[in-house]
Amino acid sequence: MRAALAATVLLAGCASGVSPTRPVAVHVPPVGINPVLEGPIAAAPGHALVVGDINLAPGAAIPRHRHAGEEFLYVIGGSATLSRAGEADLVLAAGDGVRIAPDSAHWGTAGPQGLRAISSWLLLPGRPLREAAPE
Repeated sequence: MRAALAATVLLAGCASGVSPTRPVAVHVPPVGINPVLEGPIAAAPGHALVVGDINLAPGAAIPRHRHAGEEFLYVIGGSATLSRAGEADLVLAAGDGVRIAPDSAHWGTAGPQGLRAISSWLLLPGRPLREAAPE
């Protein structure tokens, strides 16, 4: 009985592709916002998409800014507090995602372990990726 149970657990682990004894190498980018992909969007002529790998130190401040297009942020490690004009602060942890509306002023602070996130921005013709958003 024990052998059958052990075999079942072993096979289930193999089927899931998870190997607890074999870590997966993970790229760690320099501290900051690191663009990794940028290109035109065929379905939206004149528009482009930028994807960035974000790596912020613990407590790092994200200044108040806005984007002309939408931003989609997915937290892969650490945490952050996201502040948006007219809305309650949002605490984001690993596995959380958020959509930030176009031209929405936002800012934040990386959590105590820092922040690792992947962000995508829609670029509009003639507009920069990021603009300061004075109060």
